[in-house]
Amino acid sequence: MLYAPSGERMYPTYSRKNGRKYHYYVSKSESRFGAPGKTYERLPAPEIESAVIAQIRTVLTSPESIASVVRCIQRNGDQIDKSTTVMAMGRLNDVWEQLFPAERHRIANLMIDRIDLVHTGEVQGIKVKWREIGWNALIGEFAPSGIGAEMLEAEA
Repeated sequence: MLYAPSGERMYPTYSRKNGRKYHYYVSKSESRFGAPGKTYERLPAPEIESAVIAQIRTVLTSPESIASVVRCIQRNGDQIDKSTTVMAMGRLNDVWEQLFPAERHRIANLMIDRIDLVHTGEVQGIKVKWREIGWNALIGEFAPSGIGAEMLEAEA
């Protein structure tokens, strides 16, 4: 899902040094042709992934994002009210850290279409393109009668 500012796709990889494993992302050209073909530096995976998780959690708690998700779901013809969406997104935010990595990955794939690295002058960051499809299924899972609600009740 990660793309360099040039539009080139980036891939996860790792290396080992002194018995430690380092995860990072490299551009397609570097992964194919090695250092001479690289168009963008290697990026530490934990930093990029933390930034994406922060974006996801911001979306789950931001009133503007919640309103946008409600509009998106309603535009697709599904009937869902704002209070159900607020509750479901809050539940997902509350249980995020308790989810297995595979489940977090599945949810991220439902929510995110692509992640672009932005590098304009001195400004560097990420731009997340959200998937319109998938929000309805996600909200359904964390609605009051869904699995997210069951997870919260089991904890209490």
